[in-house]
Amino acid sequence: MPKSTTNNQPHITYSMSPVPADISSLLSLITSAATSIESYYKSNPTKPYVPSLDDTEPHPLDAQVYPLDVRKAVQNLEGACAQLTATLVRPDKTVLNKHLCIYDSAYLGVALRAKIAEILLDKPQGLHVSDISEQCKIEKRKLARVLRTLCSQHVFREVAKDVFANNRLSMYFLSSTPLGAMGMHVSDEPTNKSAVELADTLLDPEWGHSDALEKSPFNRAFKTPHPMWHYFEGKDGNQKAAEQGARFGRGMAGWSAVIDADAIVTGYPWDKLPKGAVVNDVAGGWGHTSMELYKKYPNLSFILQDLPERTEQAQTEAWPTECPQAIARNKIKFRSIDLFKESPVANCDIYLIKNVIHLMPDDVATLVLSNVRKSMSPTSRVLIQETIVQYAARVPDDDVTLQQAEPPLLPNYGAGRIRQYYTDAAMMVLCNSQERTLEHYIALGNAAGLQFVTTWDLGEMSAVEYAPAT
Repeated sequence: MPKSTTNNQPHITYSMSPVPADISSLLSLITSAATSIESYYKSNPTKPYVPSLDDTEPHPLDAQVYPLDVRKAVQNLEGACAQLTATLVRPDKTVLNKHLCIYDSAYLGVALRAKIAEILLDKPQGLHVSDISEQCKIEKRKLARVLRTLCSQHVFREVAKDVFANNRLSMYFLSSTPLGAMGMHVSDEPTNKSAVELADTLLDPEWGHSDALEKSPFNRAFKTPHPMWHYFEGKDGNQKAAEQGARFGRGMAGWSAVIDADAIVTGYPWDKLPKGAVVNDVAGGWGHTSMELYKKYPNLSFILQDLPERTEQAQTEAWPTECPQAIARNKIKFRSIDLFKESPVANCDIYLIKNVIHLMPDDVATLVLSNVRKSMSPTSRVLIQETIVQYAARVPDDDVTLQQAEPPLLPNYGAGRIRQYYTDAAMMVLCNSQERTLEHYIALGNAAGLQFVTTWDLGEMSAVEYAPAT
């Protein structure tokens, strides 16, 4: 335990012999993962190479869901690089850098709100900071400091002294991109304002021990008894909140692309379902996942159930525009539902619930899953597609454990799956909810009358499959 500090160095008494770091194994993991990813790029017939960071043209693989083995290689690479740096660099330097990460979000917010990527669009030679300043109205010396810091993290590039240009990463800062909208959601209200209240909320003797939806850091920050979704709908004439809610909706499309949410389309054996099987996309919004499933498995039939305004938008706008053939073939039906009060259409083969349960505390999630259970036939299955949080400590391998990373990498891939833990943080801050471990999902299913069947490892996300409990 630490005794005292001198010159910022903790004095430690060790209770066991120190174990040397396994640097060579981490380097081997990095080399193997990088080689695998590079080979995947080189196999592309259109652009058989890894693009330079200076390249602003899209690569054909940028919009693709990587094969599972390549997704694993990416996680190994990110995790091993971060672990190697944390191991070799003096610890106080690493810790101080983490404390200073708050300025990353602040500077990214400046770039997004000032629309720097748009100003630099089609300017491959870059623009002097004076010209950028004139267009975005930020004082040029301060703007240069912001951009130079971002360039040092490979977002934008400084092509000459005080001359800045877009690069491969900054192209995702364009406000027209879904990821640009997600960046605004994270760096702007309500996320950043709510995150500041996290410590005070957790340390509050009442709020910190409550699972109530209305006792989140968001509620504390905005002094409202209503959940964030009520705020995003622009209730009480709050136009700014409504605009933020619309931005969040666009941003979620970018988030879903990053985490390969569409991996469920190829990661589950839909082709093994009986001909004419019915998939109910429960709380599926406007039904993006159902559209992708229909395109690959046109023999399946689909039902989309959500709140009335969502299903109306899906039926009158989204599907006629993006998937009219499913409507023409009578392969999609639209039914409104209030999941807190009603059960979905009965006797469907699959009830797909994607990115819904993590928004709810346990009692609400149990209620919703119980309502789904009432609709199931003996052969029906429930698929919950969300993040399954793994432990940072290695656990015994068994039939229900998700694959753990190869030692000496942290078993949960460390930085390779860090977005799972950031998502969990977002749930805590904005909804007083959480991402869950597999054991938690199993217990949740048991409470709702569902029997755990298996998990489907989709890379960053996973799917938990349940059958009706007997």
